[in-house]
Amino acid sequence: MIAVVLAQLATRWGQALTLFVLSMAATVGAVCVPAYSAAIDRAAVSNEVAAAENSELTVSLPPLSADSPEPRTDVTAMVDGLQTASDARSRLTGFTPVTTVQMHVRGLARANPSETRSLLARDGFCERVKFREGRCPVGSREAALPANLAREARLHAGAEVQLEPVRRNQDSWESDGPPTSVTIVGVFDADQPSSPYWGLEDPLGRLGTPSIMTNRMTLASLPHRQETAYLDAVMPRGLLTPERVPVVRSQLEAAEQRLTQDDPYGAGLLTLMPSLLDRIEEHGTQARALLPIAAAPLIALCWFVIHLAVGHGVWGRRQEIGTVVLRGARWPTRAMSVSAESLVPLLLGVPVGLVITRLLVALTVPGQTGLVEIDRPQLVAAAFAGGGTLVAGLLALRRELSAPVAQLLRQVPPRSRRVVVAAVELMVVALGVVVVAEMRSLGGSLVGVMVAAPVVVILAVAMLVSLGVRPLIGLVGRWSLRRGRIGPGVAAFYLARRPGSVRLLVVLAMVFGTFAFAATATDVAAQGREATAEQLLGAGRVLEVQEVDRAQLLRAVRAADPEGSHAMAVVSAPSGGGEDLPVLAVDSTRLAKVARWSESDGAARPAQVAALLRPPAPKPILVGNGELTAELDPDPFTEDRTLTVSLLLRTATDDQVAVSFGPVVNLRPTYTARVDECAENCRLVGLTITTNSSEAERVGVNLLALRQNGRDILPPRELANAGRWRPSGGGPVTEQLRVVGDEDGLSIAQTAPQPGNDYVLRTVDVPYPLPAITAGRSPGNQLTNIDGESVRYVARAKLPSLPGVGGRGALIDLDYAELLTRESGFASTPQVWLAPGTPQQIVDRLRQQGLTIVSDRTVTSLRASMDRSGAAMALRAYQLASGVTVLVGLGALALVVAVDRRTWSPGMRALRAQGATERLTTGAALWSYGGIVVTSAVTGMLAAAVAWFATSGRLPLGIDGALLAEWPRWAHVGALQALAIAVLVAGAVAGGWWQRHLIRGRQEAGG
Repeated sequence: MIAVVLAQLATRWGQALTLFVLSMAATVGAVCVPAYSAAIDRAAVSNEVAAAENSELTVSLPPLSADSPEPRTDVTAMVDGLQTASDARSRLTGFTPVTTVQMHVRGLARANPSETRSLLARDGFCERVKFREGRCPVGSREAALPANLAREARLHAGAEVQLEPVRRNQDSWESDGPPTSVTIVGVFDADQPSSPYWGLEDPLGRLGTPSIMTNRMTLASLPHRQETAYLDAVMPRGLLTPERVPVVRSQLEAAEQRLTQDDPYGAGLLTLMPSLLDRIEEHGTQARALLPIAAAPLIALCWFVIHLAVGHGVWGRRQEIGTVVLRGARWPTRAMSVSAESLVPLLLGVPVGLVITRLLVALTVPGQTGLVEIDRPQLVAAAFAGGGTLVAGLLALRRELSAPVAQLLRQVPPRSRRVVVAAVELMVVALGVVVVAEMRSLGGSLVGVMVAAPVVVILAVAMLVSLGVRPLIGLVGRWSLRRGRIGPGVAAFYLARRPGSVRLLVVLAMVFGTFAFAATATDVAAQGREATAEQLLGAGRVLEVQEVDRAQLLRAVRAADPEGSHAMAVVSAPSGGGEDLPVLAVDSTRLAKVARWSESDGAARPAQVAALLRPPAPKPILVGNGELTAELDPDPFTEDRTLTVSLLLRTATDDQVAVSFGPVVNLRPTYTARVDECAENCRLVGLTITTNSSEAERVGVNLLALRQNGRDILPPRELANAGRWRPSGGGPVTEQLRVVGDEDGLSIAQTAPQPGNDYVLRTVDVPYPLPAITAGRSPGNQLTNIDGESVRYVARAKLPSLPGVGGRGALIDLDYAELLTRESGFASTPQVWLAPGTPQQIVDRLRQQGLTIVSDRTVTSLRASMDRSGAAMALRAYQLASGVTVLVGLGALALVVAVDRRTWSPGMRALRAQGATERLTTGAALWSYGGIVVTSAVTGMLAAAVAWFATSGRLPLGIDGALLAEWPRWAHVGALQALAIAVLVAGAVAGGWWQRHLIRGRQEAGG
């Protein structure tokens, strides 16, 4: 029997090869889901770790401080909680432990001996550096300097310095021990300055000031009273794999639990590693949601074509099968002779498809190195594909396995088949209508069985169109004959009488529909990633700068770009996460020109939108040098000499000045104070009331007048205007401050005061509540200002999305935000946004203004990183699968051409014998196959449009739905569709010319 099967395969090798390829394609479609998922998981780990911030690759335990009453050399032994922290860090198996002990010293630079530096003793730093001069500090009282610090201090290897330990005392540094002579034995550069190891405590000074590096022995030789121990852990390269993501997460939880075990209210781990793990898992989630949608059309199409191919093939062998049955073969022999020829190539295609999938994954997944290992999910998927192909083949063989010999020899198809086909078509169309209705009205996600929703809709539209194609083809044939167009007429009548032509139309419509749907999804997702990159970045190019004062950042950017058309200063407000509204403070005078505004932002006129952030502001309250006079009247609840009133001033250089009046006494209305720090005028930023009474239930005072050199700083009406003042949002106690303005002046009262506390009333010299432009949900009427204090705001406009904050957040004016701060300070995440086409000269000027650029990001670079997301990589698999469907369609077309040679060739030879030209018969063949391809292409495009209309809002593309275009760029999709049409038209032309070759050859053979 084996010899018979081999002979069958050798005789009809073309059909066997077609079935083998179809089985292989179905296996590729099924196995690509788990294979791509595994590869995307690996690529996600590699890409995310490569792009991660240092804080996402390190775990820091809370710093441990030690204080000694007297200077000593064994301060480390006094560190409290060291054992607990070490035990917690030990839970991070596989991490590299790094312990750093820090103290502060001064005296390194002879030019500035009072400058304070950190002296760090860190594990393993010598193994991670290259020494320009000297060697590693291994002995007592030896140290090494980073190259930038050595240049700044003008020191070299061999120099001796007197280092004096110091400690922080409120706003100043004080001596912490006697000066000690230390030898600088080395000057070094880090091997990998950007590695997480050097991000801990920033010893290289990339974000701050560089530190002096030494060893524990040297620290122990310097008598001091205070030092700090840092226990950190660094995740080494290669440790994190997809399988270890949950393991690492559990290790972090175990370390956190160990910390809180001894101190439930203490600080926890300091790390952003959970965010990294969340992003990695999100890539896998996105890919696993999209990959089944990509695989379902390919698998279904392959099974459908396998069913057709086996059915067409066995139909041509019915007489052969009937002869076997007529000779009395038993049923096992009959089954083997009928099915083996089809089932053997189907089975052989399964393992080959499993292997080929590994190669395709390695070639198409960015960041994938080597072949994906074959695991259990892939074997299960291959078994599923193989089982489906066998079922499809056996269903096509079922009649030949059981039909009586007379029916096999007569080759008469059963009439009941038309009823079954009509019922199946009706069921598919109804199912497609239900899917469209559910997706559009009820919503839901494409999970579970709904992953087949797009292909069901495409198939339903294709079958619906096919129901009207057959009578339409007959009309076209009669019209062509009346017009004398014999070729198209013959082709139309032939297609109308062939049921297989309608099935081919459905198959090719599924091919074109799947290909167009995949191209549409890919294009819309690409546009969405571009829009997301522009929105998240905010500008064409964004520079992140080293820690800098907010006012200095604003001055530097304006000085570098005085015209205001290229650069803009941006500061993020500190965020507590959760429901806090993300806030960006921008220099709104440049916002319209620098920021990238897209149509999705809803900002048709960026200049008008930006102007909403900066309405006219009240004039600032200015105070110069000279004598200040305040008229104060304590309320009846305030005892004499228990209340002090202070004015808070800010100089032109942002220094703070406080001017006090009091203690306040009843019946003494006038108080004076001298101001000497405001030669260039100071701005009044607020006033405070302070009590020294521990028994007062309430304190209060009326501010009747405020004058300088006999002139009112504020007119009485403006002084009494409560809208010109606001309580500071420093906490619940401060919120109890009450302010009332009347004709007698400004009344200020505080209930339940605490002795020594300053209760602050801020001046308002900006529009208040603060104007903002918001996007998304913004609960309440308060947002976080750039100094972390809550301020009231009013939304002057609400847009779908905003540059730099996306679909939820707020933009405020940086100038106004700074005027509302309690004091000057460092910016949180300082940035400089650059407009497209900004010359390099602007960047050079920023550096000349003292800004140190830490990172330089562009929309292109951000878009490239987003192109490596799980959804983007899954879409590549979708494109690959849709490309394979085109090849499957080409195979189906080749199958029909091969089967038609038995019915087409005799008819064409008869026409030739009646005088028809070779051109006419060839044209008829071309019209036949070409007409099917063109009709299928139109149907497929229509089906893809309906499927997109039904399911586009539910596709897991990994992008905010507000940023997705409703429809693709038709030119892009049309170009890809034209390519698919060209491939199948070429197949149709090849089939037509092959039929011509067969007809000519048989005519010549017949003489």
